[in-house]
Amino acid sequence: MRVFFLVGNTSVKVAPQGRRPQSFPTDAAGGIGRFLEGLAGALPVAASVNPAGEETVDEACRSAGLSAPLYAGRDFPTGVEIDVERPEKAGIDRILNVKAAFHRALCPSAAVDLGTAVSISVADGRGHFAGGAILAGISLALKALHEGTAFLPDVLPGVPASPLGRDTVSAMQSGALYGTLGAVREVLARISADLECELEVFLTGGDCRLVGEVSPAPWHIAETLTLEGLQLAHDESLR
Repeated sequence: MRVFFLVGNTSVKVAPQGRRPQSFPTDAAGGIGRFLEGLAGALPVAASVNPAGEETVDEACRSAGLSAPLYAGRDFPTGVEIDVERPEKAGIDRILNVKAAFHRALCPSAAVDLGTAVSISVADGRGHFAGGAILAGISLALKALHEGTAFLPDVLPGVPASPLGRDTVSAMQSGALYGTLGAVREVLARISADLECELEVFLTGGDCRLVGEVSPAPWHIAETLTLEGLQLAHDESLR
């Protein structure tokens, strides 16, 4: 029995093997520990982009009587060739997304992780991590508009009734949502042209359904893509 952890910038996803993930704030060691009760003997397996969040997970595992987590890329390999400059700087979430996307598609593919940041991570025809792009996420863009101006309000992401915003809130939602969609489509088109191939595209992350709902492109929604990559990597390390 394994329990998987994704330690992100603002949340920790916890997924006992075979169950849907639950999301917790990155400082909720007590809540995670209570969620882990009854999983004695389970092996914690994790991937992290947030050292502070790792302390939360480590504390929660101790309180639940579990061993210290094994972290992908440190305690076991990802099994992904990283074909970029300074491969040691590639985010573990991006590497695992590429692993899962290529495992699904078996062809050049792109994982678009729509969270605090939007990361576009590309697998070439060999399944190697070939690079990609990073831009601000929808919530982060809205927050920047609010905090960087005198009068723009604090707005939550959403699909406005029309792309033509008729008030400030809907105008901000339209700009953030359709601006993100347009940016992702443009980046993907340019990467495809650069690689001279079509890409199979997978959307993941907290805003994947929001963007998938308005996208005219035939993209796949894969909410658990990073977890799939983590489990694949750990499975391979056991062979």
